Amino acid sequence: MTEDKLEILVVEGTAREGRKSIRPARYVTRRLEDRGHEPELFDLDDREIPMLNHTRYSDNDKHPEDIEKFGRKVEQADGLVVVSPEYNHSIPGSLKNLLDHLYPEYDGKPFSFVTVSGGGFGGVRCLKDLRDLTATFGGYPGPDIPVSNVGQTFNEDSELEDEAYVDRFENFIDDVVDHTTKLS
Repeated sequence: MTEDKLEILVVEGTAREGRKSIRPARYVTRRLEDRGHEPELFDLDDREIPMLNHTRYSDNDKHPEDIEKFGRKVEQADGLVVVSPEYNHSIPGSLKNLLDHLYPEYDGKPFSFVTVSGGGFGGVRCLKDLRDLTATFGGYPGPDIPVSNVGQTFNEDSELEDEAYVDRFENFIDDVVDHTTKLS
């Protein structure tokens, strides 16, 4: 970590066609950058993540390139922000698969969460699973912001449209920075 600048990895948790969770992922990345930090968006849609066969930390020395990249990015990051839609009351299988490729890399890492849904619950049921999972990894679950009606809350250019969320997102970004600073 450089002085006052945080390297934060923003993980977009699905590659599903028509996904709207990419909108807040881009927004959070932009807001962190606007505040002088060094965020990077790791978008599953841009990656080839195989189904888990060997973990990065196993004795297998042949790991897929995108898994190696993800592992290095997690190791370098001061903290992570996981952005996830809720699928069937939990996290997407693609996100669970990605996260499972690593383990010791998460130890002591601060995690924050943006969960989304097309309806009124904002992905709160997948939030519980994300908190449990990251704690199991040895990470430190922290701030979260559930986003309801994500398709109306953010436009196609990832701009925040719902005024009710402006202060909530600013407070979330403050909390992400505080949580990450304290633990990194």
